[in-house]
Amino acid sequence: MNKRLSVIVSSLAALSLLAACSGGKTTPSAPDAQAPNKPVTIKLYQWVAVPDDQWQQLYVEPVKKKYPHITLEQITRGKGTNPEELVTAGEFPDIFTISNSMQQYAALGLTQDMSPLVKKENVDLAKFDPALMERSKIDNQLAALPFYSSPTVMFYNKAIFDKFGVSYPKDGMYWEDVINLAKQVSKSDQGFQYKGLHPQSIFAMKGGLPIDLLDPKTDMPTINNDQWKQLLTLYSSLVMIPGNEPKGSAFADVVNAFVKDQNTAMVLTNLLPSLPEATKNGLNWDMVQLPSYKGYDGLKGLGDTMYMGVNKVSKNQDDAMKVISVLTSEEVQTTMAKKFGFVPVLNSKTVKDAFGTEMDFLKGKNVQAVFKGKIAPYTPSSAYSGHADVRKIFNAKVADVVAGKKDVNTALREADEEIKLLIPKIKQK
Repeated sequence: MNKRLSVIVSSLAALSLLAACSGGKTTPSAPDAQAPNKPVTIKLYQWVAVPDDQWQQLYVEPVKKKYPHITLEQITRGKGTNPEELVTAGEFPDIFTISNSMQQYAALGLTQDMSPLVKKENVDLAKFDPALMERSKIDNQLAALPFYSSPTVMFYNKAIFDKFGVSYPKDGMYWEDVINLAKQVSKSDQGFQYKGLHPQSIFAMKGGLPIDLLDPKTDMPTINNDQWKQLLTLYSSLVMIPGNEPKGSAFADVVNAFVKDQNTAMVLTNLLPSLPEATKNGLNWDMVQLPSYKGYDGLKGLGDTMYMGVNKVSKNQDDAMKVISVLTSEEVQTTMAKKFGFVPVLNSKTVKDAFGTEMDFLKGKNVQAVFKGKIAPYTPSSAYSGHADVRKIFNAKVADVVAGKKDVNTALREADEEIKLLIPKIKQK
């Protein structure tokens, strides 16, 4: 108890005693505004566990510094802790995190309009990147705030380009330019096959085009159009380059191809977490701005952006919002950028200039590529766009094009027709 509070409490006690002795009446006094906050544990839900050094430096320490009464606890998705299971048990954490879309949490009844909490905590929404804020709403209500983004760039292996005497990729390229480079370095040398570019999947190449598989209002397919034709044509021409057939479509497959096997000249996936050790072991790499589509010059996808929101049924609404306000502060965003390579979600030039400044393996690299280009306008998604059966139909048609069984127009028309018949069946389940 501080000195001022002690004086107030002693004075109130003396007044109460005096009133009792004199037979007088007193009115209850308002609680002291300086009284310490009640200790509380705020639980934060993560899809993947945050490494301990990041958890301490980016979450625990900044929150404890500003709000000593708050203790953070990390709940990670897994067996018994999937969102549906936690909601059923009435134990979903105070704060949810999600990459890019809040639709899943909205369907579980966890989202809310955070505007009142934001206003109460005096969080300035103008400080955030507007393109990221576009994706933070559900039904025009603020459901979450952006927390961090992963770098959306194209990484390339300089040694492979040197081996075949091919010019390095550069900022501002079109996809046609990149595919031409991929052809020049997809070669075999002494029995070792080099690949030009591992795209991971056609969806990883979709960024920069304002398209989605389904219309968000009708849930009907929007596949048979010029943008999807443009994308499928380029994707198929890339993976059909002799020797460039991608091995696997998982994140780990792409990382292994570039970092471990070192047989792939270019990749789109965020490799920063894997590059410190690889650089130390001699991997000669750099990065450039993501390629764009003709007609959509300089536009790129959102990449992997993490959002945070306060669970609608949390009993600790105000304290949960305090946590989010700290994590989106310029201080924390700067630490994330300079020490851990996360792209800040704030407009601040100071924070952006801090990116990678304390990461030795980034010295001499084209780090400004991270900030080049413009995030494509937000395209709302249908809740069924990611449904396994919808993706299965679409992916099968893509495979037919790659195998030479169907042309692009036929494949997209058939996908459109089959998904139209599928959606009502999915909704009936």
